[in-house]
Amino acid sequence: MKKHILVAGAAVLALGFTASLASAQCAFPHPKKAGALKSSLVQAFVSCNNPGGNTPNSTTEGGVPTCKPPETFNEQAGSPGGGWLWGPSSKGDVSFKAAKNKIPGQPADSADLAVSLKMSDIEDSGGKTTSNGVLSTVARATLKDRMNGDMTVVDFPAPFNVSAVDGKINRKTTANDLLVNTLGQPALASCTSIEVVAVQVIDQEGNAFASMGTFLPLVQ
Repeated sequence: MKKHILVAGAAVLALGFTASLASAQCAFPHPKKAGALKSSLVQAFVSCNNPGGNTPNSTTEGGVPTCKPPETFNEQAGSPGGGWLWGPSSKGDVSFKAAKNKIPGQPADSADLAVSLKMSDIEDSGGKTTSNGVLSTVARATLKDRMNGDMTVVDFPAPFNVSAVDGKINRKTTANDLLVNTLGQPALASCTSIEVVAVQVIDQEGNAFASMGTFLPLVQ
């Protein structure tokens, strides 16, 4: 089990995403518009020459240190039978989008962040998997707090449970559903900037399976 996976990749992602629905009252710097972030998902690999990663043992043709062969977190854990694998027609994407708050009883200035995860043709050792995993996110929120004004919150882990059925995942939720209904926190204020520090999909074995990224196909 890789409990440290929740924050893996934070140093390389650091992708900026702003979920601000209002601007006039926001004293901290922010773009006028930045309402959505969508990314493909790729295989998560154990890093090379980073804390918790593997030790370099080779180089690229240009002389850059590398770890050979590449190792997935599932392989690092001994390739347990429940570990998730990409099928021949697999794909996945994750998206975050500014949204209106729909949870009753919240302050009038409340906004929300819609979260969506879609994946297909995900397998384990028995074929197309029917199992549970986690969409693991770490966010850095800068906001106009209703009581204490502008501030940046400590990097905040937000795990969303997901279920695969016959190799498919279609999970839609919101940040406020987690904050209000699970954690007992108030809904996001409309003047909030959210930096996505890390995003990974964790399989039923507790190992990192997928990360935000791009795969370059074979040139024909």
